[in-house]
Amino acid sequence: MRRLRYTLFIFTAAAALFAQQETDTVKYNFDPVLVTGTTAIERQTPVTFTNLTKESITLRYSMQDVPVMLSELPAMISYSDGGNGVGYNYVFLRGFDQRRLSIMVNGIPQNDPEDHNVYWIDFPDLMASASTVQVQRGAGSAFYGPPAIGGSVNITTNPFTYKPYAKFEAMFGFQEYADSSQSLPMTMKKYSASFNSGLIDNKYMFYGRLGKMQSNGYRLHSSFEAGSYFLGMLRFDENITTRIHLFGGPLTDQLVYTGLPKWTNSSAKLRRMNFSYVATDTSGKHFDPYSTLRRPQEKEGFNQPHYEIMNEWKISENQKLHNTVFYYDSHGYFDYDGSWADAGTLRIDSVHGFTPTPAVRNAIIRGGVDLVQWGWLPRYELHHENGELTIGGEYRYHHGSHWGKVQYAEGIPANYDPDYRFYQYDGNKTMASLYVTENYKMQEELTLMANIQFAYNEYQIRNEKFLNNSFSIPYYFLNPRLGLNYNVSNEVNMYVSFGYTSREPRLRNLYAAEDSYFGALPAFEADTTGGVTRYTFSKPFAKPEQLLNLEIGAGYKEQRFHVNGNVYWMEFTNELIKSGQVDIFGNPVYGNAPRTRHFGVEADGTLQLLDELTISGNASLSTNYIVTFSTIDSVSNGTIYKTKLNRNPIAGFPALTANLRVSYQADGISTSFVAKFVGPFYTDNFKNVLNRNDSYSVLNFETVCAMPKIGDAELSLRGEVRNLLNKFYMQNGEGDAFFPAAERNYLVGIAVQL
Repeated sequence: MRRLRYTLFIFTAAAALFAQQETDTVKYNFDPVLVTGTTAIERQTPVTFTNLTKESITLRYSMQDVPVMLSELPAMISYSDGGNGVGYNYVFLRGFDQRRLSIMVNGIPQNDPEDHNVYWIDFPDLMASASTVQVQRGAGSAFYGPPAIGGSVNITTNPFTYKPYAKFEAMFGFQEYADSSQSLPMTMKKYSASFNSGLIDNKYMFYGRLGKMQSNGYRLHSSFEAGSYFLGMLRFDENITTRIHLFGGPLTDQLVYTGLPKWTNSSAKLRRMNFSYVATDTSGKHFDPYSTLRRPQEKEGFNQPHYEIMNEWKISENQKLHNTVFYYDSHGYFDYDGSWADAGTLRIDSVHGFTPTPAVRNAIIRGGVDLVQWGWLPRYELHHENGELTIGGEYRYHHGSHWGKVQYAEGIPANYDPDYRFYQYDGNKTMASLYVTENYKMQEELTLMANIQFAYNEYQIRNEKFLNNSFSIPYYFLNPRLGLNYNVSNEVNMYVSFGYTSREPRLRNLYAAEDSYFGALPAFEADTTGGVTRYTFSKPFAKPEQLLNLEIGAGYKEQRFHVNGNVYWMEFTNELIKSGQVDIFGNPVYGNAPRTRHFGVEADGTLQLLDELTISGNASLSTNYIVTFSTIDSVSNGTIYKTKLNRNPIAGFPALTANLRVSYQADGISTSFVAKFVGPFYTDNFKNVLNRNDSYSVLNFETVCAMPKIGDAELSLRGEVRNLLNKFYMQNGEGDAFFPAAERNYLVGIAVQL
């Protein structure tokens, strides 16, 4: 942070030196707006998508994580481990979890290459520097990066402005508890300072933002603290613009990833519990003595700086060449309860060269990661008489070093080395693709989009300590997409698109190497002749997912009213669905279902009743079910017993979601009431009514008020009430473990801009 403060000082000094220059009459060839290779355009691109504008982000964003904001968009829901939308948060689109969404920032893929997840906690306060968010729904909606199964999310950060300013913000959140032992403690804080240099010397723009966020969480021992920074430079040359971004923030948080039994939802006290292991008695209505609360030492620390360089060269009036280079260097750890593990499990016994002891007890295990990823994303655009041709590609390389050691334990041998790692391995991944996209105007009102992508992804496991498993698994995919957009009139357009996409399994689906110390094995065909296991690493059990997706939609837009509607059909082969089990970190275990099907209808619209009053909303209705799938119940005397799950609803997919926002804007005041409804959904694939997340509805209140200027200072006040009606509800579940949402909570904030 000391280095960042120094950098911000340099930027501020530069702005002070040049801010006196007149910029009102500057003429140059480029606009600072950033357009990425996957941006869809209304009435041109035959894609189902929704945009969040800069104005909407400014009015709606305070300090909640990105998934909370996205959850108001069509067919999207979210939940958080801690319950209050700060810390570990997850977003779902059409029921698909974020591992099967393509998540990008400035067009740069953000899904972890090994496990496909997105860790929003690593982007503290990112939305404060965001200019737009575009969510595309459906298969293949991203031309590169992780294949989009459920859709894609692209967040664009473009904080540069022509007018220089300095801005300071402070926000405070308070949590209400029905548990009479607690009442209204401060649970969230955010402080930030930002500046914008404006245009300097007709060539440069600088932006900087520093901040700090804290939250106690809603559930016990679920605190979160992070520094945040975003530093940017924009340079204009005669036919070239260049951007440099650095953003991220070091964080620490307490672990809270285990869900709770459903019956705890009605208890003001129990729904806030945070266990490392949960068990109930035979009645299923009480915790048994084996349930273990999280230990205070269970925590995490992580830091992932993001470095980006983006260059646009206008070769001619009709040609552009874009190049993006990025680099991430990430390091972190998480300390978790290992009291269940003995000396043999932790590999600190005599077999591994340690002096025998009576017992190793009450261990705290540290799991560490050191990750490096870099990549190059080139793109060439040719505007021709009848449309636009785009040719692009990507090359990304990821190296992850994973390790574990005992951070603390009783009964450690005398000759134990505190830096001894009882598991360690390297997970590598190479990702490359080429794509060609043509948007061709067949007639003035009719546009054809044709896109094809060739993708290559290769996993590697190397340097595994003790077990020495080593393999390399390549995947090759060809993903085409075809669509038509027809502008019927100035108000009406219609579109149809058809896409096919494939996606490789996660590395954990092939081998959960970090769990090998307690028994995880490579999931490959094996020969056990002679009592020795020999894996055929060219034959993994987990298969790639394949999806055929048809989208048909239409839109109507006039000055005060617009509405969009679409239907979709998604036919899967080998969809990875939840098997009904979770690992020790609360993550669901997946298996391939030979055939599944998703069909749905979505609609969204806005109606401006008066100049000051606007109503907007959306709804989605879908059916999501297994066509053919069997799960293994048991194996006895060589006989495999299975349960067929044909026609069962797929876990995690609500059939109905809806959002409604009523907004009033006048005289510098913007006030909104926001209602959300999420229908019930199963948390396993067995139609078990006990493992079903009940439907819920929640009402929020937001207001922003611009105060009269004090000299040159612009002052604004913010207020929010989340869960206004103070409902107890569960946001999500995995099997019989559910995650509660926070009770009514409040936020107040103040911003001063000079």
